[in-house]
Amino acid sequence: MHRAIEKAREEGRHLLEPEALDLLKDYGIPVPDYRLAQTEREALEACESLKRPLVMKIVSPHILHKTESGGVVLRLKTKLQVSKAYAKLRTLETTGTKVHGVLMVPFQDHDVELFVGMLRDPQFGPVITFGLGGIWVEALKDVSYGIAPLSPVEADEMISSIRGHSVLEGMRGKKPADRQALCELLVRLSEMVMKEDAIQAIDLNPVFPLGKGFFIADARILLEGCPGTP
Repeated sequence: MHRAIEKAREEGRHLLEPEALDLLKDYGIPVPDYRLAQTEREALEACESLKRPLVMKIVSPHILHKTESGGVVLRLKTKLQVSKAYAKLRTLETTGTKVHGVLMVPFQDHDVELFVGMLRDPQFGPVITFGLGGIWVEALKDVSYGIAPLSPVEADEMISSIRGHSVLEGMRGKKPADRQALCELLVRLSEMVMKEDAIQAIDLNPVFPLGKGFFIADARILLEGCPGTP
């Protein structure tokens, strides 16, 4: 069992986003450069070391939907902006809401948003999901499914089977997405959930497909038996 999962289970909670990124990275899945800042000083130091503009997000086991809670601040370019954003996010900490700090990552321009996920089904086991994502994921319902573990061929078929797959091929002068990288993401995610059977659900949304690679803009991993598990 991965150390982040073991710690979270001992504390009776789901993975914090920095822990989720650590887990993905340890299984060979590329993640953005990131820093966890637990003080304003650490946030300012991260501002110096990371590529700007930055995104700052609240890190709390009690705030799963960060955007809806006002827990995300975008396009931070200066130390003054970082300082103000840090102070704003720390106000979200209340008696019943513990805040572990803020996650800082570079801001990534993008044209298309995808989601990649997993839900552990009682009958079929871990089911990998792929589709058009972002804020419209529930409205579009353009989703493909695959049973883990996936082969590269099965991952490629999942990508081809969504109705909106043509947006990945490059439209209106846009560069086509790195399809091989997306296939590798699906395969490696499926391998990870076969080994880490305490994971009940994964939600990588949005994932930005790029001309080379991809950018995971948000990562949520839920553990079996913890509050709020589907």
